[in-house]
Amino acid sequence: MRASAATLLAMGVLAAALPAAASTLSVAPIRVELSSATHTAVLIVRNQDDSPVVVQARPAAWSQRDGEDQLDDTHDLLVTPPLFTVPAKGSQLVRVALLREPDTSHELPYRLVLSEVPSSAAAETTGLKVALRITLPVFVRPRSAAAPDLTWSHRWLPDGTLEVAAQNRGTAHLQVLDFDLQGAAAAKAGVHADTSHYLLPGTGAHWQLHPGGSFRRDSPIILRGHSDAGDFTVTSSPGAP
Repeated sequence: MRASAATLLAMGVLAAALPAAASTLSVAPIRVELSSATHTAVLIVRNQDDSPVVVQARPAAWSQRDGEDQLDDTHDLLVTPPLFTVPAKGSQLVRVALLREPDTSHELPYRLVLSEVPSSAAAETTGLKVALRITLPVFVRPRSAAAPDLTWSHRWLPDGTLEVAAQNRGTAHLQVLDFDLQGAAAAKAGVHADTSHYLLPGTGAHWQLHPGGSFRRDSPIILRGHSDAGDFTVTSSPGAP
């Protein structure tokens, strides 16, 4: 399966067990794509609160290790302004600039991290003020054509869990949004997986599912799903992911 780049907005909230209030920020667009022809991009951060919000913006190099996202400091991107106040019911322009040349053949993945800076004069509520953190994918297209190339496999664990794996051997990312599993001899899909996951070049992902007794363990499995590049149908043969 081969596809092109797209993205979804990922939001992380620093939660607490106490009563809390959170600012409401939104960003558009929710993906940044840069290239040798497009070195800069502009985003709009909107504040839907009745009070101003201070936001810190920083770029990060994005990698995946052992199935987990890793964000590291980088000087490849410049974000301006790095610290700003979004007025109540207002907006702020943020510019992202590429400071290096794109790779020859591989897509370069980054993330723009927008973090709310809690005010010392917290909102007039009892409890804790929750800080909002938004991360946006930033993809730098290579100078030559790039595309993901996913291979799928599955195996049965001793407790009856079905582990489905995908490996991206291509040169660009793909985001798997969801998929249905169907046994080769079954008429209907037996289980649905709706956990979205990015696969950067050279990385893999695993899903552990519980399809019940309708699947033969020695038979191939058909996967029909959706990605940020469109629908896909693939057949997975038994084997270690």
